[in-house]
Amino acid sequence: MDDNPAQADGRHAELRRLGEIERRMTLELRDVRKEIADLVQQLLPHHARIATIEEVIEASGYSRTLIDALRYKDHPWQ
Repeated sequence: MDDNPAQADGRHAELRRLGEIERRMTLELRDVRKEIADLVQQLLPHHARIATIEEVIEASGYSRTLIDALRYKDHPWQ
């Protein structure tokens, strides 16, 4: 391809910028997930009532499987 070097430089700069945005958003998502997991653990200790668990599931929109996983220290969002 006969790309104009100025256009190529612009595309590279844009790709770098987008890569930085993606890295920042990935870190932010990780932090938000940790906060959610911490809240689930606070709201739903191991001895939590089924009704309370169901309320959190309904309010959060997350699946029962995910909520159950987040209740314990070894969860997928660490």
